[in-house]
Amino acid sequence: MPIFTSAPITVFDQESFHVVDKIATGCAFDIHNGMGRYLDERLYQAELAARLKDRRLTVLREMKITLTLDSFTRDYYVDILVNGGVIIETKTAEALAPAHRAQVLNYLYLCGLHHATLLNFRTERVQHEFVSSSLTLEQRRQVSWNLGDWKPLSAGCETLHGTMQRALADWGSGLDPTLYRDAVTHFLGGEAKVIREVKVASEHGLLGTQKVHLLADDIAFSVTASIHRPQVVLEHHRRFLQHTPLRAIQWINLNRHTVTLHTIQK
Repeated sequence: MPIFTSAPITVFDQESFHVVDKIATGCAFDIHNGMGRYLDERLYQAELAARLKDRRLTVLREMKITLTLDSFTRDYYVDILVNGGVIIETKTAEALAPAHRAQVLNYLYLCGLHHATLLNFRTERVQHEFVSSSLTLEQRRQVSWNLGDWKPLSAGCETLHGTMQRALADWGSGLDPTLYRDAVTHFLGGEAKVIREVKVASEHGLLGTQKVHLLADDIAFSVTASIHRPQVVLEHHRRFLQHTPLRAIQWINLNRHTVTLHTIQK
């Protein structure tokens, strides 16, 4: 498995997780009550880690996760890992958002864990959420491919398809879609070659340029993870295409266990 953690990982059952979570949440509320809601995120992390250590828990801050695919490498850093098996992510946001939950789920998948705690210190009261998943790596590797609307239009398209196949076979589905996109970018030659400005125009003339990921001079690609409304995502790709000189967008959508490769053409 091409995923490495900087510390050994212990998979906690739900009961054991909640024991640690109860302690961590209590500490978070005490910190919030005593220090207020306007500290920087890193300061909350430091104080939370110190208080958990005071309660004789093993605490590791900025636990590193390294993910590889041949020559492609990506590092992630978990805010706090407690007793080798409980991930705690801290935020200082106006409110917890789906992107925060997705980030924590990404860490769970990478570590092979099933439960994590998400804490937000910026709100009037500490926001506390559980993030959980029962999916294993083997289950996430079991994907089906929908290629009914896929047309390889260039050599880059073949690289795209092949990289996605290898990435999903190694890493499984469900991870941050930008990770898969960045792996494809790497094997196409890197950001300097792949990410370029494309003209965008309307009936009023040229509006300006926008950076897109290109498989060829006139073929872009996009990776999304739309589960509930993929047709809406498809339609907005079509609209964007009509206002550019591109002739096609190769759209990859990761919908849980179904991977759709769809060629969108003018």
